[in-house]
Parts: sequence; structure tokens; C-alpha cells
Amino acid sequence: MDQVFNHLIKRATPQPIVKVGTPWQCIPIKNDKQARDTTEVHMANQGFNELAQFDKFMNLEVVWLNENQLTSIKGVEQNFRIKHLYLQKNKISTLEGLQNLKHLETLSLFNNELRDLEKNLLILKEFPGLTTLDLFNNPVAEEPYYRNRVISALPQLQLLDRSIITVQEKIKVEAWYKDFKAEVKIKKKGQKKQKLLPSQIFSAGEKLLYKEVDDIKAKREQEKADEIQRERTRIKQKEKTFDPNKFPTNELKEQLRQRLHDNPMSLVNEWEKGKLKKIFKSYDKEKKGSITQDKLQGLYGDLMNDIANIGKVPAVSFEKFKEIMLEDPLPWDSFCFQLNHVDFERAPEDLLQKKIDEKYKEFNRRLNAGKKAEAKEFMIEAVRLEAARDKDEHKLPEIIPDDNTKIRSDCFDFSRYKYKQNFTDTAKYLLQ
Repeated sequence: MDQVFNHLIKRATPQPIVKVGTPWQCIPIKNDKQARDTTEVHMANQGFNELAQFDKFMNLEVVWLNENQLTSIKGVEQNFRIKHLYLQKNKISTLEGLQNLKHLETLSLFNNELRDLEKNLLILKEFPGLTTLDLFNNPVAEEPYYRNRVISALPQLQLLDRSIITVQEKIKVEAWYKDFKAEVKIKKKGQKKQKLLPSQIFSAGEKLLYKEVDDIKAKREQEKADEIQRERTRIKQKEKTFDPNKFPTNELKEQLRQRLHDNPMSLVNEWEKGKLKKIFKSYDKEKKGSITQDKLQGLYGDLMNDIANIGKVPAVSFEKFKEIMLEDPLPWDSFCFQLNHVDFERAPEDLLQKKIDEKYKEFNRRLNAGKKAEAKEFMIEAVRLEAARDKDEHKLPEIIPDDNTKIRSDCFDFSRYKYKQNFTDTAKYLLQ
């Protein structure tokens, strides 16, 4: 009777729903080779509370598990190659399961339920490469001297709770920790804290020397931190993010198609944009992926001189060009998109002819030197510029309507087409 009663109670009690998250859902082809080749998985906002089958994905380096219902990090113990782990906005209360991830560099745990800062710091100390840590909006962040204690325990940190740890802050924390440690030691002995007096064993000259050494060390550490920050900024700007304003709408696509039909020279195509990218990069000396407005005039001058050898130049003034390229700094993707709004025209004939002559001259020089591969590149450039110069002369073939003509299927009927043959300078040279 008791067993029946307990069974009925168990049936009446709502059981927690277990939703397991696996990385298999992130790959299109589900086999072991694809799993081994996967280095990054995005499993955010899926609502699962357990992890499974991560052992097949041994080469994972970046894992996104944010905005789920996880209470622990069990399931990724064998993925020791993970470098960046994002676990924010879960219900995690323990860091058990992270011990094997010795290569961690980024760990995001804000908006969780972590308690006992000292206990968690003992685990975090096992990651010598950890440079970015987020723990805000956790109970541990409310403990006394939270930030100072974390910086003191993890000296390799560079970014804590989205705030850069400067060299000056590290020096202050180091001095604070000495007093804090002494205070804790005194409290344990039940004694009152005594104010520590500065050392008097060094002379004035020795103190100045030590101060100068400390300043040099601080300067070097600051330079290193600045270099890391610049690299981080460069990588962040290099990452491709979806911006609907930088992608053509259907209406714009139709306008571009119409422009291309009416006047092909008024628009730069994707291949030509690739040629223009080299010019853009020449003004990006710091390799940030963007240029400032003061460099826009030089870039415009290079476009007007057709440095990229595309046979086209802007048909607008610099003032109009600057109005179109308003963003400051101007990244490459914005520049590439805004080129769709710039009208182009054929480069001046004298400029094109000069470039063509130079290309053929270099072609002959390379060919006479026995450098056929290099010579071929110059010949191709010359032919492309000739095509741009004579574009109006190359009309599409016009079909002669003749319903009575029988069409053979075993050959191409040249008699049905008429076209103007003008190959001046186009096939002037031939590579053997």
C-alpha cells in the first residue's frame, strides 16, 4: 500500500525537465572528421541545463554557452584546448569542471550565482594564460575588496569585468595586498594592526636609484599593455559583424543592375573593388582595418590617377566623394559599400594610353629577360586597359532573324551573327 502511495505521489510531483546540449547541432555534416575539425561552436540561448558529447570535439578553442540554464560546467573536462569560454547569464554556482582547461585565455561568467571568492580564486589560479575575466553580477563581486583580491591572485589578468587593469593599478594593488596580508595576520593573532613605517636602511641616492628602476619597469609594463590593447583593438575591428546598413537592399540592387545595364563604366564591380583594396590598405599604416578622414583626399587622388589600373576614375568631385564617405574612422566594408553610390567614368584616354604603353614596355623587358610568368601579368594588365579604352567598340553579337534557316546541332553557325571585328593592339603579343 505504501509503495502504491509513494508511486502516486511521485507521479503527481512535477519532474524537472532535462534539456541536454550537444555540439553536434552546430555542424552540418555529422561525422567524426567534421567533429575533429571544428574549433568553434555557438550554443547560446538554447535553454539546456546539461552538456554532453563534447569528447568527440577535441580541437574546440572557442565555446559559446551563454544565456542557458546551466548550473555547473560539467561536460567539457576533456576539451583541454579551449581558449575562450563564454558562460555568462546562466545559473552556475561552482567552477568544478574547469580544472583541465589549462589553455584558457578568456572566461566570461557574469550574471551567474558564484559564491565564496577565495574558493573560486584557488581554481582560477590554475590557468596561467587567463587574461580576460568577467565575474560581475555574481555574489562574489559583492565581497570586500573584490577587485583588489582578484588582481592580486591573478597577476596575469589584463581585463577584469570589462575594465583594463593598468600598470599603476597593479602597483597600487601590490602595495595594498601587503598591508591587507599584514592586517589579516594581525587579526588572526588577536592583535591590533600597527602602522608599518617606511624602511630607513637605504641612503637617499639608493632610494632614487630604486625609484628609477621601478619607473623603468612600470614604463615597460605599460608599453607591453598598450601593445596588447592595440592588438586586441585591431582584431576586434577586423572581425566581421553583420550590419544591415552595409548590405544592399533589393531596391538598391535593382538600381545597380540598371546602372550596369545603362553604363557599365559608371559602377565598380567586385573584382575591381578587390584591386582598390590594395590602395585602401596603403593608407591603413597601423593595420586597423580603417582610415581617418584626413587620409581621404590622398585616397581620392589615387582613384583619380587610376593607380589600381581598373580603367575607371570617379566622376564626382572630392567634396561629393567626402559627403558619401562620412564615417570616421572609415572601415573597409563601409568604403566598399559606399562605392556603390559613387559614379565612375572611363579614365582619360591619354592616361589609359600611357599606362598601356608602360605595361607593354614592362612586358617586353620581362620577356627578354626570360621571366615569362611576370611578363604574362603585364600583358594581361595591358589587355584589360585596352578593353576599358575600347569598351564602346565591343558590341554584343546581334542575331539576324531568319525563321527559314535550318540550325545544325553539330556545329556553330557563324552566318547567323554579325559583329564588328576590331582587334587593334589587343593581340599584339603572344606568349609561346
